Amino acid sequence: IGRDKKVKWIMGAHKGWKDQFKGYLLQPVDKDGKKIVCEDEYSKCPGYESEKGGFDWQWTQHTAFRIDSKSKKGVVYLTVFDNGDTRGMEQPAMAGMKYSRAVVYKIDENAKTVEQVWEYGKLRGSEWYSSVTSLAQYQDDLDSVMVYSAVAGMQFDIAKGRPVGVPSPHIDEFEWGAKEPSIEIKMTNAMGYQAFPFSVEKAFEK
Repeated sequence: IGRDKKVKWIMGAHKGWKDQFKGYLLQPVDKDGKKIVCEDEYSKCPGYESEKGGFDWQWTQHTAFRIDSKSKKGVVYLTVFDNGDTRGMEQPAMAGMKYSRAVVYKIDENAKTVEQVWEYGKLRGSEWYSSVTSLAQYQDDLDSVMVYSAVAGMQFDIAKGRPVGVPSPHIDEFEWGAKEPSIEIKMTNAMGYQAFPFSVEKAFEK
């Protein structure tokens, strides 16, 4: 939404939007700019459940941040923590099939397209899954992406009607484009809404 309070574009599955918003929905493309055709009103894109990867939208996401240093006029880079609940507009047969991702998207505002340029978390499966909160944010000073999976390790047991497992928040940092984290910190039996890096020196500057 611009300063004129008008919608510019909408990034998300196309299913369920009113006609007045459909013209703002972004078209997924691959790295070569080729159109990706998705099923079920663009809620299920080819390869999104494959271990080899593939474009997917963000589901029940938290912290969509613009990367100012990599964006330019008409092109926006975003970091998003894709929590993954109701992925593909449905719940999986078993709760343990859910997973979360940290994702970087590239949006062409003029062409109304979106490209997924990086992701992490799918192969970690349910042990890294966070149903709520969490964070993915680019760190300009280190050219890295900081990721926080807030309630990893905790699942909701439908039969028991309550969460099971011990929450074990993970903090990961990735060099730009890296497939694996440079560092991972795992906390056992802990809870935390968000985790942000900050500079102690800057915090005490007058």
